[in-house]
Amino acid sequence: MTDPNPMLKAAATANAAMRADVAQTKLRLRGVGDLPLDREAAAREISEEERALRDSRPRTRRWRSLEKLDHAVDRAKQRQADAGARLQEAEAVLARAPEDDARALADWLAGGERGSRPPAALYERERDRDAAKLLVVAAMLEVDRALERRLQHIERHRPQMIKDARRDIEDARNQLQTHTEALPTLRQALLDARETLLWAAAYPDRAENFGFTDAAALGLREPIRRALAVDTRIAYSGIIAALEEDATAIAEVFGAEQKKQLGIEEPRSPQSEAMWENDPDHIAWKRAELERLQRQLGLR
Repeated sequence: MTDPNPMLKAAATANAAMRADVAQTKLRLRGVGDLPLDREAAAREISEEERALRDSRPRTRRWRSLEKLDHAVDRAKQRQADAGARLQEAEAVLARAPEDDARALADWLAGGERGSRPPAALYERERDRDAAKLLVVAAMLEVDRALERRLQHIERHRPQMIKDARRDIEDARNQLQTHTEALPTLRQALLDARETLLWAAAYPDRAENFGFTDAAALGLREPIRRALAVDTRIAYSGIIAALEEDATAIAEVFGAEQKKQLGIEEPRSPQSEAMWENDPDHIAWKRAELERLQRQLGLR
């Protein structure tokens, strides 16, 4: 049996050496490598849902320290996006590697096999792809760390932030109340202007009466139906009262879970939920009610 083609043997040897090099590189990439990959942080990887919740922002920003942390999160997210784009590019280049290698080899064969056989680009591109994957993981961990710092800051300053937000609510409510109280006066100015218009049109005759000036939309049925989906006449004072109740509900009324989070949770009682007679909260409520009645009757 004759020896195989020396050139093919050399190529096989070179390919084997390259595969060994790629294997070593992959082993290195699975470790820390040259990027700040934190194995403990990777083990604590948070879910996408939790990540989105941690990244939620208030509608208005009034805390400079929080805004700085938000900017840090945004920068980390941008680096993650850049890493993702880099990975997509590396994967696209890797997908073209077999075709590029075959074309380069075909050109070499067509040229009479002169010079060294073109090296396979597949393994180098796999190495680039793996490095890009690692960069994506590292960027994601950086985002998680930035979100963790933001979470800790908010938990540490939550009482003051709630106090600030409550003050904002009162300020906004007071402004709304001021404008609401001004509405009847402004509406009366509109009614007076309407009366002058009708006087000028009818003079010297008496202007015809039409509608009810104390009712919303002059008591007309169709405008009220379009606006409020009701068929009853509504006094304008009722509109003002509704606006005041709206402001009160926004500022003061919260759900059970919201009250718990705000630290204003009300004690459980049979007035709010069904309770057994021997429930400790039920017993405490009955005792408190008895004491309240005794104080009202002057028995205590």
